[in-house]
Amino acid sequence: MNRILLASLAAGLLVAAFSLGRLSVIQAPSPGPSFRSDSLAAALDERDWAERTYRFSEQVRQLDPSNLVEALEAIEKSSADLSRDEMRLFLSAWTRFDPKGAFEFALFGPEQHRRRMAGAVIYAWAQRDPLAARSALLGIQTTELERVLEERFVLGWISGGGLQDAHDYVEGLPPSKRRELLVSQIARALARESAQVTIDWAENVGLGQERFRRTVFNKAAGALAEYHRDRAVEWVGSHFGEPHTRGSARLVALNWAESDPDAAFEWLSSLPNGEERSEAVGFVFAYWLKSHPAEASAWLDARDPGLALDPAMRAMAQSKREADPLLAIEWARRIHDPGTRERTLVRIGQVWFERDPEATRRWLAVSDLPEAASKSILGVRR
Repeated sequence: MNRILLASLAAGLLVAAFSLGRLSVIQAPSPGPSFRSDSLAAALDERDWAERTYRFSEQVRQLDPSNLVEALEAIEKSSADLSRDEMRLFLSAWTRFDPKGAFEFALFGPEQHRRRMAGAVIYAWAQRDPLAARSALLGIQTTELERVLEERFVLGWISGGGLQDAHDYVEGLPPSKRRELLVSQIARALARESAQVTIDWAENVGLGQERFRRTVFNKAAGALAEYHRDRAVEWVGSHFGEPHTRGSARLVALNWAESDPDAAFEWLSSLPNGEERSEAVGFVFAYWLKSHPAEASAWLDARDPGLALDPAMRAMAQSKREADPLLAIEWARRIHDPGTRERTLVRIGQVWFERDPEATRRWLAVSDLPEAASKSILGVRR
């Protein structure tokens, strides 16, 4: 990556000097060799990546107010650029004793690296002092930067052991896409750690917050499907049909369909029949069809028609009605339920009639559609 300290060194040194005068609590470095700028420079010049990482980390662990400026100078003079992980490590170490200075330094960084640098600081800061970190976020004027940093803030808070407080903070935000994104980030972070922790978190949302409760359950289901599929299947299946879990089954199956469609749709078919199951089957198949049309079409073509797959047959027919009405009709005729089949054929016919009235009439003349359905296609009032 390009050097990320070059444009911000001068500003960073001023911030560091200012920071040294305002420190009140300094966390002592871990026991080990004392910091030496020549050792840090040698670590950056090391070509063996494993050795470089070890030696760089060893020096950064000793970072404190007395050697901060010296460390910055050594990094700047080195011909080697810091990697993303090295910059994150350096800023995290700085944050231990001077989070305000580290944060200001990051905000002075080159624009293309500012989000990553500030994100590393706010994450480490939230681990130790979430209230102060949140206060620093309030001063950010750039909406996009503030959004990204808020995500890192919440995840850092959780990493520091503040799951409940972080959850309460997110729950207190106004309903929005932004809040949903933060819930999703929490769910993914917890799912990487433990399936049971994720489930416990989702099931402990207050009963009075139904909208938020549903958001949490759905995000947890999606995250579990990615990291712990078997638990996701068991958990979501046991709650299927409850109001706050609506939409979760399709998220589990969506994660599954491309790698093992037989198992995904078999599981959906095993759920109680009804509107929610039909919506899930249709949604998952339509998404798969859009992302991998050849694979999805071939898979469905090899299946025997049945009530459980009607939503997929309907989605397939709808996808063909513009480009190939006759093929769409073939798919629609494989729909098992007579009512769904007729409604799908009528919609295909209506779209076709708008584009080619004569061809549509020729088809209707040989079709077995009821007279009322034919009139609906032709726009004739009953």
